[in-house]
Amino acid sequence: MIFSYYIVPAGGHVGQMLVSGSLYIVDIESAKRHAETITPPNVPAKPGLEIILHDHRGNEIWRGPYLGRGGAAI
Repeated sequence: MIFSYYIVPAGGHVGQMLVSGSLYIVDIESAKRHAETITPPNVPAKPGLEIILHDHRGNEIWRGPYLGRGGAAI
């Protein structure tokens, strides 16, 4: 499955993304777990960030906290 992810300020929208990328992964649950801990360059470790996952059609399918490296909430 192909998903797009966006790291945004909490409550934000895709137009406010700090970074985006694509995931090629087996299912939505795996995509959620992976996206929460992605460590992209140039994204400061700060509280109040969320991950938005979109399916291949551009529909938002999940939104959750960005936990940062190691999975600990920042």
